Amino acid sequence: MSTYPFDQAWDKERSRLGGLEQGLDPGTIRHLEALGVGSGWRCWEVGAGGGSIAAWLCQRVADDGHVLATDLDTTLLKRLSYPNLAVRRHDIVADEAPEAGPFDLVHARWLLHWIAEPTEALGRMVAAVRPDGWLFVEEPDWVTLLHACPSEIVSKVATLLWGTEGATVDAAYGRRLFDDMRALGLLDVESLGRVEMMHGGRPLATHVSLSMAKTPRPPSSRARSGRRILRKRSRD
Repeated sequence: MSTYPFDQAWDKERSRLGGLEQGLDPGTIRHLEALGVGSGWRCWEVGAGGGSIAAWLCQRVADDGHVLATDLDTTLLKRLSYPNLAVRRHDIVADEAPEAGPFDLVHARWLLHWIAEPTEALGRMVAAVRPDGWLFVEEPDWVTLLHACPSEIVSKVATLLWGTEGATVDAAYGRRLFDDMRALGLLDVESLGRVEMMHGGRPLATHVSLSMAKTPRPPSSRARSGRRILRKRSRD
């Protein structure tokens, strides 16, 4: 199950998600472009949040493509207006893959580390990808913040954030995602990691600061993000 502690009714939730989008969207979009996302593609954005990537996909796949954006709370997604976009409330933990599939692309970002059994959610995503389609999953690994941050105070605060009472969160899931994908019997599994440096006032720092304020907690400084990209192929 997921015990995601943030809700879109909070007056600062759009700003919190905006910090995440501004910090991560450039890297996400580079990967989507490298995968060749283009006109006519059918895409599923899982845990679409504020909808920035769903909006980019809508423009990229054009009028003959289709984008399905799903989340537990679709309040912010309903503000998007694209003729090729469908918004649905969907729980990747409990609900089967949408009937709109199979998809050329299924994408999820910073979602699985909130889920107690992420492999079950991954399995649902895999089932929704057409043969020779793509599953692109991005998950964080806060290794520096939790284990190597020079500030003992910041490390303790970060530990408190991800140890919030009632929350199920794996702050190091990014480093385990590759093995979970391999365990599903997938082909062409690729792994790429990058380090994001966060400074006060930068988008990701704003995201983390507001995340801590909601729990409530004070701000942090550095994170490491893991990306996993794979292609699903049919077996002869």
